[in-house]
Amino acid sequence: MQQPPIRVGEQRETSTSSLWGLATVTKVSRVDTDTLHGYMFQERYENGYETGDIWWPDGIISDFQINERRNRSLIPAEYVHKTGKDFDWSKYGEDMTAQRKIVNAFVMEFYSFRREGRGLYIFSKTRGSGKTMLACCTANEILKRHDITVKFISVPDYIELIKEKDDSSRETREAIMNAGLLILDDVGAQVENKEWISTALFRLIDRRYTNHYPTIFTSNVRIDELKTDDRISDRIYAVSAPIIMPEVSVRKQIADRFTREFLNRVMQQDDTAEDAEDE
Repeated sequence: MQQPPIRVGEQRETSTSSLWGLATVTKVSRVDTDTLHGYMFQERYENGYETGDIWWPDGIISDFQINERRNRSLIPAEYVHKTGKDFDWSKYGEDMTAQRKIVNAFVMEFYSFRREGRGLYIFSKTRGSGKTMLACCTANEILKRHDITVKFISVPDYIELIKEKDDSSRETREAIMNAGLLILDDVGAQVENKEWISTALFRLIDRRYTNHYPTIFTSNVRIDELKTDDRISDRIYAVSAPIIMPEVSVRKQIADRFTREFLNRVMQQDDTAEDAEDE
């Protein structure tokens, strides 16, 4: 008999439509019908919330395969292992319920989003507001649940990739165009205003639009203010659920905290040295 991918008592970092957290598996049962093969399971969160039946089809990839796909995803090293639990919504100092619900729906109902080729458009004018980290955390949550490939690339880097003519670059471009989920970072970033650039971006967006491949876009520009080829902006608008992030630089907050901690540490060491000298 096939071993279940999860067992009663196992703890998993997971999410519902309203929360992310650590949950304990409380029930697992095998399902085999003419059309369905997989497992039904239930979980209990640390706050006592109990889920209903959750469907886990056969074919879910192993932890080893997940890590392999993360390592080939091109996600920046600082985010490649970040998941939902690593994203701190409280840092913004305001109610983030609406944004959080959209992200959670994208994770938990990914089959529906993928069926229609719908993705997310994460926007904030402020650099360092957490757009890229949120996109990567979300993609890694998808990787844990679905047998797909994930790729990450920024628009400027994609333009540079287009210029390369070697076989490796061509293979990378094809992998990006056909990824099960793509993070296209920094959409609307200033690039040369040349026809070949617009054509290259259109081919990427159109391939994904036509084949219903979901994309997570991040941008400093509102979705309806993108200054790009109308064919590109129209397709992005048609398939993206907008997530408007607060104009808060989380990166600056982190940098300020690290600076304070560093100064406190070295000043304490200095005080200790002075005390030693006095003795």
